[in-house]
Amino acid sequence: MESCLIWNLNALHSIIFCESSLLFISDIRLQRIIVDERERPSGVPDELHSLGAPIEYRVLDVADYVVGSYAVERKSVRDFVSSLYSGRLFDQAHRLGEAYRTSILVVEGDLREELKHVRNPRSLWGALISSVLDFGLNIFFTSDGEQTAQFLFTLGRGGRHSRTSSPPPLVVRKPRGQDLNRLQLSVLASLPGIGPQMAGQLLGYFGSLRKVFSASMTEIAVGAGVGRSRALALTKLLDSRYKASRTIVSQASLSQE
Repeated sequence: MESCLIWNLNALHSIIFCESSLLFISDIRLQRIIVDERERPSGVPDELHSLGAPIEYRVLDVADYVVGSYAVERKSVRDFVSSLYSGRLFDQAHRLGEAYRTSILVVEGDLREELKHVRNPRSLWGALISSVLDFGLNIFFTSDGEQTAQFLFTLGRGGRHSRTSSPPPLVVRKPRGQDLNRLQLSVLASLPGIGPQMAGQLLGYFGSLRKVFSASMTEIAVGAGVGRSRALALTKLLDSRYKASRTIVSQASLSQE
């Protein structure tokens, strides 16, 4: 296969150098990539800038990058595996799915090497399957930040958007027409350490979200059969007092610009 090098003159023009040919491509429309401020140290924004991608820093309440109607979360492979086991990934997937039509997770690093330190890889694959099929999370794997930037750049050059005279909206809200059972499962499974399987177990025993949330630790641990430690963690989460944090830019304000 012939190797090629892409040189981006600016956001709209590129030159492609191949072994046997030289191509000039014009009118390549790149989506503006919104970058969360906390992603600055990762090096990915710098790689995007070197590729010629138009970027803008914001403080995002969910996602690390927004490319058109796509929300992209970036994780190291170690954090990815940890969040699968803890259930934290399901919470993030749920929040991404609530705010955006299409949510994407980019995992950086060597998954094969990380799996060598996992006691039960089959449980990880089960959680991974659930995050894709139950939560609609699209997962891609890259080796490092440079490849992540190339992925985002390619997504910004077209993705699945049709070429129109005006760019798609910055945020496209997901339709709210989910069936009731699926919505109930999503709400409960989004809590840390729960996941879709335990959510179904709790709802099957108690019958409603309200009864789950009002149940005692003993009822959750013994009645629903989820165990004392998980029941204690759940009741502690539900009973903890909320501490207000500083105001950050919401997705709604982004969509109105």
